[in-house]
Amino acid sequence: MDRSSRPRSGATRRELVATGAGLLALGAAGALTTPAHARLLATGKVRGLGRGRFADGVASGEPGPSAVTFWGRLRTDRPRSAARLVVATDEGLRDVVATTLVPTSSAVDHTLKARVGGLQPSRHYWYAWQSADDVSPVGRTKTAPPADSRQAVAVGFSSCQSYPHGFFNAHADAAAQDLDLYVQLGDYTYEYAFGDYGDLRGKGGVDFASVDLRTYRDKLRLYRADAALRELHRLHPVIHTWDDHEVADNYTDGQPSPSAQQRNAGYRASFEWMPRIAVPGDRFRLFRGLRLGRTVELLMLDERQYRDVAVVGRSILGRRQMEWLKGRLATTDASWKLLGNPDLFAPLGLNPTGEGLVDPINFDGWGGYPHERTEVLQHLVASRIDDVALLTGDVHMFMANDLMIGGRSVATEYMGGSVTSPGLDVLEGTTASVVRGINPHIRFLDGLHHGWAVARASDQRLEIEFRASDSVVSGAPSRTLARFRQDRGENRVTQVAGATRASDRAFREDPARAPVAPGTPLAARAARIDRAATRDLERRARGGAAERALRADRARSGR
Repeated sequence: MDRSSRPRSGATRRELVATGAGLLALGAAGALTTPAHARLLATGKVRGLGRGRFADGVASGEPGPSAVTFWGRLRTDRPRSAARLVVATDEGLRDVVATTLVPTSSAVDHTLKARVGGLQPSRHYWYAWQSADDVSPVGRTKTAPPADSRQAVAVGFSSCQSYPHGFFNAHADAAAQDLDLYVQLGDYTYEYAFGDYGDLRGKGGVDFASVDLRTYRDKLRLYRADAALRELHRLHPVIHTWDDHEVADNYTDGQPSPSAQQRNAGYRASFEWMPRIAVPGDRFRLFRGLRLGRTVELLMLDERQYRDVAVVGRSILGRRQMEWLKGRLATTDASWKLLGNPDLFAPLGLNPTGEGLVDPINFDGWGGYPHERTEVLQHLVASRIDDVALLTGDVHMFMANDLMIGGRSVATEYMGGSVTSPGLDVLEGTTASVVRGINPHIRFLDGLHHGWAVARASDQRLEIEFRASDSVVSGAPSRTLARFRQDRGENRVTQVAGATRASDRAFREDPARAPVAPGTPLAARAARIDRAATRDLERRARGGAAERALRADRARSGR
């Protein structure tokens, strides 16, 4: 890898200066989009470059104060190829600070990854990938603040982006914001074939069930075809953890579980397509910490890979991850401890004290593992750890929760809605008054809207904003749904804008469900939603009944 503050030799400099002949030849192919592309496309004779086109966007992730992971992908029929990564301090790619040649092959789906060091903290960098006959879009990334910095940071987060259910307007909004990092909290893809779970968009295209390595890769390519998702990856560093649908719905419930081969195929494709580097000796490890100065320590959790399969109540994290989490919480000196948490942590069911007495709805989340949930909260109390906030996905709603133990809130949880996946029907048949009465720790709940959220942290304050948009209208704008403020040491949710409480509004009928004339497109859409809701409720009922029976059997046998 060649690093410098500027190109280090005349030859390198000449690579970045376009020649008229090169511009004309490549411009005729329609490849030129910016002056930066022009300069790079004129260097097609760089030694070692292979052939291939860049049709899947670019991405960056895992930002540190001096290093970032970069991602790209070549489309080529050749079994092996290579591309050059160029990193610069300017969008025109004139002030180049690093270049490296990265080989790839069909064994990794022709994806490209490079971890580039020697960068400056808290700084934007621009980058592009170059092959022998194409140049990628120019991406932008940002390094993390210095380890001792107390500067404010902004972290966006979202989950549950079902392609056939709507448009990723949330990502277009997030791409336009000033963020230090974006966190994907699971269900980045859905394994269903078109029509099995949503059919608003994609009709006539190729949307297939994902069951093996080829189809998991194809599914990722389909989702990356979305312009808003590509733009989010192009402009912000992203860190991702999976939930269940990257492999199969609730695949750890044992009803039945997918084969180890299918599970590994889903994991492998996810690693190939995300801007992350594998941990040596632990190929699919996702849980890791990412420090944003002394303001934020982000602890990303994996709540699928290590949980006990078909055994409710034992472990959702696995012992090794649990001890890692407790150790990092106890030793960090960051003002705010943010947990990238794929599944709902707060109890949801019959919980007048907010401490998880009965949790019949959320067996697939932390509600199915109450002992580990209690262990985490007791650790916060015993170690006197304040200012922990969970950034949560999975349940397709906006929620803000106090996390209670011993009659007081010791941490908070913010769920950033779903990008498109349907959410209202998760609680269909449950009235808002009953939910509020038996779950007073739920400070805000909205099951109608879709979108994303952003956490803005300074040394003394954490602010959360929920942003919502119409996911069934392409290009619909976003707006603020609610805002929350949390000062150091408070450990509770305080809403400062938006709906005043977890009101009945969150459970009223979607306008799309109002009576409509039979045979109209709106009536057909309402029928599709009803069918999907019925299947979801039936699945949850089956799973909950099986898990309650298992618990009863264990209680009778004394296990």
